[in-house]
Amino acid sequence: MRSFNVILLVTIGLAVVTAEEGSRGQPGVTPDNFPYSHLCEDRPDKFICANCKTLVMCVKGQAFTRRCIENHFCAMKSEFGGSVCYPGEPAACTCQTANSFQVDPYDPQRFFACKNVGSKPEGYKCPDGMTFDQGTAQCKGGSSDASQCTMSGTFANPTNCSEYNKCIPLSSGWLQKSFTCNSGLMFNEKKGACEDPCHYQFVCQQEGRYPDLLNKRNYFECYVMGGKMMQDRFQCPDGYKWEVESAGVGNCMEDHDEDDGDYPFSRCHIPDGFCP
Repeated sequence: MRSFNVILLVTIGLAVVTAEEGSRGQPGVTPDNFPYSHLCEDRPDKFICANCKTLVMCVKGQAFTRRCIENHFCAMKSEFGGSVCYPGEPAACTCQTANSFQVDPYDPQRFFACKNVGSKPEGYKCPDGMTFDQGTAQCKGGSSDASQCTMSGTFANPTNCSEYNKCIPLSSGWLQKSFTCNSGLMFNEKKGACEDPCHYQFVCQQEGRYPDLLNKRNYFECYVMGGKMMQDRFQCPDGYKWEVESAGVGNCMEDHDEDDGDYPFSRCHIPDGFCP
């Protein structure tokens, strides 16, 4: 097992790990218009394989997905009038060679690793914009902006904080596992969990200047006018962040991308108006 793990690291480089095996429960069809809806554009009423473990049922152009259960794979079968989750077929979705990597025959962004002949395929997915080259066993293509691991830990994807990556150091590189928060949630790096960022909206309680926990460049000025507590939001210049000196006191300081432990969503872009 240890020697195979080393081979796995060297060959995959940067790859996003996905849970390719579904539940062993009852098979079912679930509505999932994205990212498979494009498969139904030219085939509005067909059963189609999206990848080795995902069957798409197109109904009037709308996509519904089914995860194939363990030891079943998506296969084209004329007897069924299209694709179906089928035991042990097609061969291209199963482990035919030990200590190898095989591209998913339906989706070149995906591939799977095989420890032994006939073993359970371990599914992976290259970062968006990249495809798996079986000849070199590498994810290739795409831009240099793809999220990459440089240190151990779990981090939000700064371009989309509803996604986060777990970076695992190995002997000659990194293994990156990708996860997605439920709808409306973002990854809080401070707590290591998905949360609703709107829970951190600031409300003035007393006069002074206070940080905006949703954006480290922002700060609030709280003051009493007409017997009511008022608050105005301001922003530090580009390259600066709000640094707290004491309660109600702070200043704009240069941002050197150091630890921002006080800001749970410091790496995230939360657009104005995101929170009601």
